[in-house]
Amino acid sequence: MTMWSNLLKTAAMALAIGLSVLPTGGRAVAGEQPNLLVMGEDADEDTVPRNSRVFNRVLQAIQSEMGQLGFRVYDETAVSMGITNPGRIRRVDAEVISVAQRVQTPPIDAVVIFQIYASVQKNNYADIMDLNIRIPGRMLQVQSGLGLGNFEVAYGPRDLPPLPPNCNRECVLEHIGGQAKQIAHDVGAVLAQKLAMLSPARPGVSAAPVTAPAPIGVPTAPAPIAAPSGPPSDCTGMTTGYTIALRGFETQEVLRIQEYLTAFKGYDHYRPIRSQMRYAEYWYESCADAARLERNVQMMLDQMGLQARVSVRANRFEVDKIGVPMTR
Repeated sequence: MTMWSNLLKTAAMALAIGLSVLPTGGRAVAGEQPNLLVMGEDADEDTVPRNSRVFNRVLQAIQSEMGQLGFRVYDETAVSMGITNPGRIRRVDAEVISVAQRVQTPPIDAVVIFQIYASVQKNNYADIMDLNIRIPGRMLQVQSGLGLGNFEVAYGPRDLPPLPPNCNRECVLEHIGGQAKQIAHDVGAVLAQKLAMLSPARPGVSAAPVTAPAPIGVPTAPAPIAAPSGPPSDCTGMTTGYTIALRGFETQEVLRIQEYLTAFKGYDHYRPIRSQMRYAEYWYESCADAARLERNVQMMLDQMGLQARVSVRANRFEVDKIGVPMTR
């Protein structure tokens, strides 16, 4: 029997002397934004399990706050039931992250992982049952594992209303769930703000200024020629990490490809992972989505006059040159 089960029974039994045992029923360029999953980690036996109504209320509260700022939040059960059993409980963080990485429709860019710690503490001086609730949350970029921020809210016995007298199991669940939901809204709101700073929304288009008409009969000077405005900011969303593998290219071709990669719109930075005579692999970060990056790669190959096979799997690009046999 887990600590959570003991908590529910103990809280209900200890409220009044002689109380009987209760029943246990029941980025990218142009405003691209990350696809999110909100997932709970409940491997610790002291956390509220995933199959609890308290867990579901916290999950929905965090999802609501992320969606309030315009992020696309997908339901874990809906997008993962084709690859795993969504009803599993007591999952470690490695399993949670693995599920997020394997979801391909839609591809998940970031995951919000939370835990719920709740306990009931009997007051030493009175027949009062106090609550302790703590909800930590963190965000990870799914493919790279980059931490995007974390936040925690915790309340002790004097911070939350105590349980009502003679509170049975149903009462305990509802009371803890109501308090945990309010706390989860705070956790979700802060995490959403952190993500919004990393992945800003598309800037609004300002209206053209209104100018007063010139008086009739008064000659006006010709309007000055407007200077061309600079290009819009490349990144209005969160940067994403890609792996780009090049096979069969000559050294000079690889050098030209590197120049193209750094010139693509949305480029942030890249780093060589592996380099051999006929093989090169790079870690490439950009706020362009995979579809735009694929189009850029295809256009690059056309401009270079090269034939190649481009394969895209999740965030991995494999570019294989189709060479013409040399004639001797």
